[in-house]
Amino acid sequence: MLCPGGCRLAGYPRSGTDSRLTGARAECGWALCKRTCNNNLFRQAVQCACAWRGRIGPPPRPPSRSFITNGCRIVSRDRSNIRYGLAAVAFGLTLAIAMVETIPRLLPGLMPAKLRTVQRIYDARSSWQDMMRGDRELGFVLKPDLDLSFPSEGRSIAIRTVDLGVDGIGHRDVGTKAPYQAVALGDSFTFCDDTMAETCWVKLLSDRTGVSFANVGVNGYSTLAEARMLEKIGPKLSPRLVLVGFFPNDFKDNVHFYHWSQSGTDDYWTWMRRKRRSDVSDTLARHSILYRLVDAARRYGKRTTYAHHEDGLDFVFRADEWWSGVVARAGVTPTYALTEQAFDELATTADRLGTALVVLLFPFKEQVYWDIARQYHPDGATLDEAAIDGPLDRVASYLDEIGVGYCDLTADLRAGARRGEQLYLRAGAHWTDAGNELAARSIEDCLTEKGLLEALESSEGESFGVAGGLA
Repeated sequence: MLCPGGCRLAGYPRSGTDSRLTGARAECGWALCKRTCNNNLFRQAVQCACAWRGRIGPPPRPPSRSFITNGCRIVSRDRSNIRYGLAAVAFGLTLAIAMVETIPRLLPGLMPAKLRTVQRIYDARSSWQDMMRGDRELGFVLKPDLDLSFPSEGRSIAIRTVDLGVDGIGHRDVGTKAPYQAVALGDSFTFCDDTMAETCWVKLLSDRTGVSFANVGVNGYSTLAEARMLEKIGPKLSPRLVLVGFFPNDFKDNVHFYHWSQSGTDDYWTWMRRKRRSDVSDTLARHSILYRLVDAARRYGKRTTYAHHEDGLDFVFRADEWWSGVVARAGVTPTYALTEQAFDELATTADRLGTALVVLLFPFKEQVYWDIARQYHPDGATLDEAAIDGPLDRVASYLDEIGVGYCDLTADLRAGARRGEQLYLRAGAHWTDAGNELAARSIEDCLTEKGLLEALESSEGESFGVAGGLA
């Protein structure tokens, strides 16, 4: 290729230099790729550099010194303009990125609501990662001795963890104290992800019943992981009552946990994260606002949301796959088989420990407010409450089949919804303080109806059957 750099100070070839370049060298040297500079090559070189972008016509034959000099000046000026233009674009881009990264941090109140939501979600995810450590058996566990703030909707949630006394596993301190008579297992609904310790349903239930519960809920846990957790901590804590929260996204979480258990790795969270994004992407997601916006648009841009603000209720509804998929195929997807396996394992461990086992069925927001949410759902006209309740009803049927007691909170929460109570967060999936209060009352009523609370008070030291009666 001839003269690839255009007009530049690059010197002459070492041999065969054409005499007509003499005098122009000071203005503009030509590198003819170390090729012999015969007349034909010279003309092509001049056309390459001095007729660049059509600024001047084809060179005269032979080219004059002034033609070469003027052509070189034109090319040099054009290239300088391009360099200045590129520098200006680069500066503007850098300034824009700096503003996007800086202003929301300095003046968060200026951010649009959707941007604040994106920030909160990614900040919460980063905080959540920092709260966990990998575990070969359980996938991941809470670290003990944490004292931090967790971002929630409109407020920060104080999170404290203490050592459970088993293999350095931490659990959330909601104000209940050891020795624990009962244990509450589950995911973020049991952990009370978006709730202060004093308004968490586990704490409220403990206060209402006088039973000291250990809150062993862990954000992101599956029922399979909870079964392993009970097997691990049960012999040490010797609880007389075990509550296991089940939320419909546990169906998919059980699938993820199963695949992790086959992977041979000892850290579920790192394994799961690397399936979704690279280490570089994760670092950017932790620290860059601009990257978060791009990543959120890529991941959630096609997700349809519906805002409802009427009669004192303020919600964002979504038809997420984790619930719409199991509603459409209630009882027949592979997720049900893994979920049933987890309940079998929980029942076996509870029986061996001589403890009462009760599963708490937690409905999702759209399910509780289905009379409102259905108007926004593409299949709302054909899906009635019986259909939307299908997944939890299927779980309840299986628990009846294996003789495990359960409390289905759907009816009580739905009654509160029809009274106009905001029981769930606006955008998030978790309960408000009012939702936690109603959940605690519902669980207390259910345990009372099963005779478990009276049994706990009157039969200290006796063992329980799995379904909740004294053995």
